[in-house]
Amino acid sequence: MHPDEIALYQDYTICMFKNIFSTLSLMLLPAIMLAQQPVPRTAEQGPPGVIHQQWLKNNPILQAAVIDTLNHRIKSSGSLQYMPGAAIPQLNAVAEQQFFNHVSNTYGARQLQHVKKGYELLKDTTRTNRYLDEKLRGFYALRNETNALNLMKAGAYGNQFKTLWGNAFYDNTPGAVAKTGFSINIEDNVVIGNIPVNISYTNISGVGTLDRNMTDQSLKKFSFDKAAYVERMNGYLNKSYDLRKYFLEDINVSAAVKSFATQHIENACSEITPLLDPAQVAQFRNLISAEQLVYLDSNQIKHLLLDNKTLQLNEGELTGAFPDTALTTSAHASTVIAARHYLSKVADLKSMVEKGLAAKETLSAQHALDNNVKQRMNDPEAQQRNIKELLPLNFIQRLLLQTKSLNVGNIAASGSKGGVSDLFMSGAQGSFLNKNKFLMMGLGNRNDGGSFKDQHFSSSLEPASYKMQFLQMGKGDITEAHSHVALVNANTSNQTRNGFNTQSLSRNIFVGAFSEQIDLGAYGSIAAEISKSNNEFKNAGTGNDYALASKTAAFTLMNDFWQTVSIGLDYTGAIDAMQLSQRAYVSYSGLGYSNPASPGASRGTVRYGLGLKKSWNKRRVTVGFKMDRQDMSMSAITDSKWKNSQYAVDTRIRVKKNFSLSARIAQSAMKNISAHISQTGYLNRQISVTSQLSGKMFDLQQHNNITLGFQQMDIYPLKSLLLNLNVNHSIVVNTHVLSVSMFYNKDIKDQALYGNLLTAETGWSYQLGKLFSCTSGLTYLDNKEVVQQVGVKQTVAANLFNRLNMNLYMDCRKNLLNTPQNYLFGNFSTQLALYYLLNK
Repeated sequence: MHPDEIALYQDYTICMFKNIFSTLSLMLLPAIMLAQQPVPRTAEQGPPGVIHQQWLKNNPILQAAVIDTLNHRIKSSGSLQYMPGAAIPQLNAVAEQQFFNHVSNTYGARQLQHVKKGYELLKDTTRTNRYLDEKLRGFYALRNETNALNLMKAGAYGNQFKTLWGNAFYDNTPGAVAKTGFSINIEDNVVIGNIPVNISYTNISGVGTLDRNMTDQSLKKFSFDKAAYVERMNGYLNKSYDLRKYFLEDINVSAAVKSFATQHIENACSEITPLLDPAQVAQFRNLISAEQLVYLDSNQIKHLLLDNKTLQLNEGELTGAFPDTALTTSAHASTVIAARHYLSKVADLKSMVEKGLAAKETLSAQHALDNNVKQRMNDPEAQQRNIKELLPLNFIQRLLLQTKSLNVGNIAASGSKGGVSDLFMSGAQGSFLNKNKFLMMGLGNRNDGGSFKDQHFSSSLEPASYKMQFLQMGKGDITEAHSHVALVNANTSNQTRNGFNTQSLSRNIFVGAFSEQIDLGAYGSIAAEISKSNNEFKNAGTGNDYALASKTAAFTLMNDFWQTVSIGLDYTGAIDAMQLSQRAYVSYSGLGYSNPASPGASRGTVRYGLGLKKSWNKRRVTVGFKMDRQDMSMSAITDSKWKNSQYAVDTRIRVKKNFSLSARIAQSAMKNISAHISQTGYLNRQISVTSQLSGKMFDLQQHNNITLGFQQMDIYPLKSLLLNLNVNHSIVVNTHVLSVSMFYNKDIKDQALYGNLLTAETGWSYQLGKLFSCTSGLTYLDNKEVVQQVGVKQTVAANLFNRLNMNLYMDCRKNLLNTPQNYLFGNFSTQLALYYLLNK
């Protein structure tokens, strides 16, 4: 190789790695910084399973109570049999063998050996805590020796047909896309290895205007049913284990501690009774409670004695020297001796309760848990944790507990706006969430309808078909506060439809994005995103290798930064005290930005907007304002652009409970601006007033909705002014409903934009025997000098059998006016739908 070529190659390599490093730094630095910030979590906020594990590890009362209950196989009485400082009892031979059998049958021989090793080292404190934590608590909560593994094997496979639905249709309108055809929909639920999968299939076949033989027009989807999976596993869990015992809710440790302390206080009082009169004995017995013994220190307990007016003690008598000669000559001396003995006994008892029983921690923990354990046991996150801890799951079953969604087939995928957003494709997609860490990945083909006649002109900007892979990961769930990095890699592909093959300009597109959402608590949230794309066309530099083109697009991601970047900031929030909600956003995208995984993403635009909504008087009056503006560039070398704007003010007044008025003033416009012209291509202004009324009139329940509006619509070069009137009225007559609807449009300036249009329709619902529910009506259509029709409509619904339903719809019309446009309006349309319920 020539030295110049070697130098050129080295420079290219160095530049390539610089681009990679800068890209990764830009994408990952915010996520790394955020991940290093600790998230504080108090004990009361923790999951009940975790709290109880820590509680059992550190509390000898619970350890003794659990093992004692297993040894005797009796319901825990709640009394305290454990003495502080004593050794924790061990399982007897029968309970030990039952425990080993449970572990072997449920979790297998390997887990049994692991547990036996821990059991043999039970005298070691650290091994004891781990042993109690891992399996013994589950054995303690076992219901009647029920084997969870046998239950799971018995219900591992199943099938539940959900829906079989068919629909036949016919439409004689010459311009109809589908003239006659049949559609079918099948939904099924299959369980494989206790994993439920929803299967959906929809097919449309028939004859169309463009495609004489519509075949293979179908959608297929296989999706993991997470809710059914958790419900299924939770059923096994509740049949096998008593979760109330698993969370040690049946053991009232606080009551046992209080009983223990109360009994020893009573013993101390009994020892000093001979030295006191009855009134003083009563004072000592009522001096402190079990809770005061736990929470008060020694000085506070001493001051309870000093503050007692009946005992009449002072500081020196309790702490100083006292002459022995006075013991038999003074009644007060007996009181002093009794008080000193009482304080000594209480001090010993307090040390025993605090150090040996961990009483203060026990009372606080049980108080917190008793308030929320039932609520958190029903929490989906807690249920998944219980399933993972207690049921014998394989790797796939454990992974599915962390799965949010898993779909294969014709699916919709959506993540952050800068990565994957509102994407419909044929492929596979999965998202996972574990310990607040999110992962989404997928691959597939995106095929848009597009216009075949324009593909050769627009394929370089908007190809109709892509093959793509995408990944999104980071901290936090996608719907909550998060910091995520997203990557998209896509290649264009040719598209074939109806025998036509469109050639797309071959290229690779690589997109890197970072999104951050910050929770502001009661004030809402802020979402920010930055997305960068790069295109690499296959040419002599990259050859015909897609892999090389993909690498090149990724390596040169930071090229032409401002022309191929998309940046957005969005704030949404509400102030409940002011009954105010608000939203503000701004975004920018370069003219060369392209993201195949986000079909709705714009390029060459600057968008910003504001939304406010305020209510008064308990939402009786509501006013809203909305503004959206968008500047869209049309050229890379000039300032030509489209300036789009939308403004709207909405007001709603609830006059009475059954009567409300609303008004709307809105304007939308699209203006073309260039060096040579500034012209409004589209303008729409609208003022409308709507009333809604419901109530009884002539002893009949009625509902009425009326909208009156004026609309100015300019579509260059036409300028029109329209009057709109829309009336909907329904009357309930016994078991029947009479409905009347009418829409009238008057073109005041006679610009023939829409013309004068009148549509009216009536309907009467009734029961025909016990089998058929029917609705009959008349319809009238009059579009001046375009079409004039009158006709009838009929719907029939029936439950033919226990599980078979039928719906029939017919629309027959007669043309009253013969015009060249009649071919756009058919005079006969019908649909027949059959619905069979396979499982109730």
